[in-house]
Amino acid sequence: MSNDTDEPFYPVESVFPEGMAASGEYDPDNDQIDPALIERFQRLATPMVRYFRTDVHGIENLPWDGGCMCIGNHALWGIDSAVLFAALHKRTGRMLRGLGEHILFKVPMLGQFFVRFGAVDGNRDNAVRLMRAGEWAICYPGGARDSFKRPEERYRLKWHNRVGYLRCALAAEVPLVPIAGIGIDDAYVTFGNERKIGRRLFGRPSYDIPIFMGIGLLPLPVKFTYIIGEPIDLAARFGLGPADAEAPLDDLLPAHAEIWTHTQDMIDRGLRQRRGRFF
Repeated sequence: MSNDTDEPFYPVESVFPEGMAASGEYDPDNDQIDPALIERFQRLATPMVRYFRTDVHGIENLPWDGGCMCIGNHALWGIDSAVLFAALHKRTGRMLRGLGEHILFKVPMLGQFFVRFGAVDGNRDNAVRLMRAGEWAICYPGGARDSFKRPEERYRLKWHNRVGYLRCALAAEVPLVPIAGIGIDDAYVTFGNERKIGRRLFGRPSYDIPIFMGIGLLPLPVKFTYIIGEPIDLAARFGLGPADAEAPLDDLLPAHAEIWTHTQDMIDRGLRQRRGRFF
């Protein structure tokens, strides 16, 4: 569900009626997350966590005394996010706070659901306020490109020059925490992408919807493993500080490339170490 905290690529005003109320703004003094909904979600998601025999390694790398920006790979329909959120909530009592695609918070009812679930509209101001309040935010820099991958692109990060996550972490003065999801691209078998519906709705090839199969529409019972890496201190590692949140793109690309490579290496290492897709 998450984007790269940059501005929308489409004019949302042209898609939705003028004056439609938007949601998803984060106010630390009036957080709209709904604990009762989270508890219901946990009960509903627990069978899914068990279905995928989910393991989470490296929870100790999350900063218990402050906020952070988690980044990682993303799978079809965001099923990986639901499992990760539930597994971490069970182990820590805390929810990852999703930085959602702007479009989601313009859809009646759906936007309000995501707000109650703890998500916020993934713009920079929201993300910075969220992390400064000590929350664990999560962003998938590849956005739809990572989620709607072609078969040959499984487990390949498609981050390109999307550095919004980096700007947000710098502005909030929090570490980056890379997360590698193993098994998540095996939940469905994909055969390619259709090229009409997604482009018609969102106007971009990255939204070409995959043609997929599991057990019918249900995912295959593969094993999910999440590996949470050590936090990346952007000042110590790259010499970057809050002022660099506004730096030109070219100044941030070296750090972005290294973070991208590091996260891809975590994924590749996890794939090599697993015994098989189902165990």
